[in-house]
Amino acid sequence: MVSATISPDGLAYVVAVEGLDAIDLDTVPAKIRQFAVRSINTTARRFRTESSRRIRQQVAFPARYLDSRTDGNLRITRNATADAMQAVIQGRFRPTSLARFVKGPRTGGRRAPTVEVAPGNRQKMNRAFLMNLRSGNVGLAVRLRPGERIENKRKMVQIDSGLYLLYGPSVDQVFRKVSEEVSGEAAAFLEKEFLRMTEALL
Repeated sequence: MVSATISPDGLAYVVAVEGLDAIDLDTVPAKIRQFAVRSINTTARRFRTESSRRIRQQVAFPARYLDSRTDGNLRITRNATADAMQAVIQGRFRPTSLARFVKGPRTGGRRAPTVEVAPGNRQKMNRAFLMNLRSGNVGLAVRLRPGERIENKRKMVQIDSGLYLLYGPSVDQVFRKVSEEVSGEAAAFLEKEFLRMTEALL
């Protein structure tokens, strides 16, 4: 059976040909194992790209932030092999700095930034400001008075007295929802691709 599902621990999206791992792989023709591996990896690549597109429809992540080959945050972390008939797609677990969603120059300063988390929904954050961090990155920060809270915040981390860095959703958080949407399509494509290859042997 072929499948494309969220793993039991909820930490990854798995594309697999189930059943082959439960039998003696030495009894399975090498060509069949090769077709299974190829169909799984083709499906993983296809639906990593499709998942990236759907994620960006929901949250305005820069495309490069998800898709970069060197440091992309939605990645295939395991490819299928003849000994392990599954591929794994994972999104970055850490919350995303809200500075990633700032429109316009991302440089430190006191000018109120405009943020776009949901595509097409831009909001000016009058009390927030961009600041240069020791790491060399830029963060979006806000200074709160004692006892003051931010409504509708996603996450913030205190870095000094009354000073907080602001964060948006993680890639993993959005990917979990998207993976549920595409799992049926991925399973159907995987089955079709696997059968297309094996039919050539009939």
